[in-house]
Amino acid sequence: MRHRVAVPLGLALLVSGLGLSAPTPAFGQSVEAQVRSMGERVNQDRAKHLDLIAPRYFQKASEKLLEAQRMLSQGGSISDIRKRLADVANNLTSAEKLQDVGELLLKDALAARSDALAANAPQFAPDLWSDAESSMQDAGKKVEDGNQNDARNKGAEAAQRYQKAEQRAIEVDVLGRARDLRQQALRANSNDRAPRTLAHADTLLGQAEQILKSDPSRQAQARKLAENAATQYQHAARLAAVADTFRGRDAGIEALMLRAEDQITRIADSVGYEPDFTEGLAPATQQILASIKSLHEDRANLGEQASSLRQDLKQARSHSDSLETRLAQLGEKQQQVTAELQKRQQREQKLREIQAIFDPNEAEVLLSGNELIIRLYGLQFPSASSEIKPDNFSLLTKVQRVLREFPDQQVTITGHTDSRGNEDYNQQLSEKRAQAVRDYLLANMALSADRVTARGSGESEPIATNDTEEGRSKNRRIDVRVDLTGWEGS
Repeated sequence: MRHRVAVPLGLALLVSGLGLSAPTPAFGQSVEAQVRSMGERVNQDRAKHLDLIAPRYFQKASEKLLEAQRMLSQGGSISDIRKRLADVANNLTSAEKLQDVGELLLKDALAARSDALAANAPQFAPDLWSDAESSMQDAGKKVEDGNQNDARNKGAEAAQRYQKAEQRAIEVDVLGRARDLRQQALRANSNDRAPRTLAHADTLLGQAEQILKSDPSRQAQARKLAENAATQYQHAARLAAVADTFRGRDAGIEALMLRAEDQITRIADSVGYEPDFTEGLAPATQQILASIKSLHEDRANLGEQASSLRQDLKQARSHSDSLETRLAQLGEKQQQVTAELQKRQQREQKLREIQAIFDPNEAEVLLSGNELIIRLYGLQFPSASSEIKPDNFSLLTKVQRVLREFPDQQVTITGHTDSRGNEDYNQQLSEKRAQAVRDYLLANMALSADRVTARGSGESEPIATNDTEEGRSKNRRIDVRVDLTGWEGS
């Protein structure tokens, strides 16, 4: 038996005023195109938060779409597939009619959810996040029932729970690692062996805790302090370990080690690198050497490119007279054909040259329409992080070398993830990683900021299956896309 939902008069007038009706699949299309089109509509409605505003309608639509997709892959009846698609359309239309009302009633909850996602609450506060999501689902069901008061109350409850999840996530994310490392440092007797370094770390951690307590909006500042504190706790534990080797005569050992680190820091400053002494002097020295090597390679690459450009210019000048004579003899049609052929050859030659720059495990280079795409499989980030490590400097130097070949072209840096984890969180993580690569290139090249854009695609554009580790590894990538529009080569 179908239950009739009592809808308030104002809500009924608003919905009817929208003039919406349940669209049916376009039967002039192939059934494959109809399924694909309906899938795109589901994704668009999810982006509008209709899975939260009208969860039951959206869930029914998703289930019917899945049935249609399964029947299509198994060669099912076209009429049955279209019947499922009609059900999808009807349920989505019912959900879409509630969008404006739902956004109004659940405005605070939706905003709080976005903030919690930005703080990685699904990862760092999973229990509180789950409770908040449950409350949001209840609020959405009240919207579907036309019960505005209950929907508003449930939305307020969800907003509070999202805020708690956000606060817990920020605390775990920002302070958790530093607190764990502090305990490790204490177990290493750092309070006796490296008291100055431990006290400095405690001061930094205390400042971070105070900032989060008094003004959570200053999360970035607190995070920086907590990260510095974590580094100093590791440093203290390392100094304590060294001091243990001088048991019985450890007075002054910390001061001696700090003096040596100060000298290495002075060297690192000259190459624009901030050393990390958490693993001792030797790793820090290797990191500095890697930075210096990268700078030398970059300078050598520039020299090679300058030499190649001079040679190309010389050859172009030597042949200019004969080329002009020949072009003058050709008709307009022949000129167009020659220009297109030359353009294609230049791009193919440039593609081969760029492919030769990268090792197969570093990147794949290909042409797609009017775009040159560099798929950086070798650019690895720590889990749930957008930090670029020194190990990736050499690969990014090669990317810089390629971009210098296209001084006037637009560049788009796109981040991608695999399908594991929360979809919204994956979207934000891909955006952060793409932005980190953009910032690195702008900091290390004479690039105009308006030439380079960064975007994230999350898990929405896989190039391999997500059912295997090999496929997921390929999907976790950074794509550097160079728009070749107007590029005529050199």
